[in-house]
Amino acid sequence: MPKQVDHAARRAEIAHAALRLCAHDGLAGVSIGRVAQEAGVSKGLVQHYFPAKADLLRASAHLLRQEIERHVRAALPDAGSPADTLRRTLLAVVELGARAPVLLLAGHAFLATAVADPDVRELYRAGGDTVHREIAALVTATASEPGLDAGAEAHVLLGLARGLADGVLVGELDVTEAVAVLDHQLGRIGVRANS
Repeated sequence: MPKQVDHAARRAEIAHAALRLCAHDGLAGVSIGRVAQEAGVSKGLVQHYFPAKADLLRASAHLLRQEIERHVRAALPDAGSPADTLRRTLLAVVELGARAPVLLLAGHAFLATAVADPDVRELYRAGGDTVHREIAALVTATASEPGLDAGAEAHVLLGLARGLADGVLVGELDVTEAVAVLDHQLGRIGVRANS
């Protein structure tokens, strides 16, 4: 009986290898041959699933978005309130610097490419727009500061969380210090969550 191949798992395995290379060497360091070597498969197999480097990078960008969403969702199952959900979502982003540096570094590589590649830019913006809307809705539901612009605050909070993740990644501050900064900002807009 012929061996059954899980094509979706094989594609994901190859895309994960590409993400690791993106994180280590940037997108310019990704080639079909290097991805094949990283994944432990032949170049022909990589090309079977991804005929061109651009196809591989797009699949990796999709995988990156899914992995970050999975990381954030994993922090939320027992959130007790909208304020707690907001805090935990932002903390999950901050913790990428300590718990998922490959995702954070690959995200930076894709951001640089998004400037020149309209397909990657659209994927990057679509993911960012979705997260922004969710954060803005949570700010609206939880912030007590009068006259607050929830959309603007969502940008501030996401920018802060991303910057803190970078700080954690390079050792500028540890996760505990980053959490204190995030809680300080949440407190400024009247969000009080269970710690």
